[in-house]
Amino acid sequence: MASPGEILLYSDFEFEDHSRGDKLFIILNAADTGSPALVLNTTSRARRYEGVVRGCNQFKKVFFVPATWGNCFRVDTYVQLPQIFEIAVQDLLAGHLRGHIRSLGLLPGDCLLQLKSCLKQFRQDISRASPTLLPAPQG
Repeated sequence: MASPGEILLYSDFEFEDHSRGDKLFIILNAADTGSPALVLNTTSRARRYEGVVRGCNQFKKVFFVPATWGNCFRVDTYVQLPQIFEIAVQDLLAGHLRGHIRSLGLLPGDCLLQLKSCLKQFRQDISRASPTLLPAPQG
């Protein structure tokens, strides 16, 4: 179901401030019904990340993917590190069936390799018990 480097669009996502909108996530692992998908948040809001370069920016805790890198994003995108979330594959499937979650494609292979290498720099910051990203399905 979930593939490493897969870019997911979650439509009508509820943000921390209770606003709603589209949100993109990146899957890190091959997940199936027996294991959760590990995902990273992205943002296109650049104000926090002035001066970053393509790829790993350890001191800003971000991995920058310019729109021109493999054309996988329409706009410059910042992968927020090192917080990794878990999503049960069943929840991904349910979201897909309800039309809330869909795949937009894959990160280019070199981009995914560099992202995973960048994450290794945050090994001490990554919790073994990753929080759950999606709310429990209702009704």
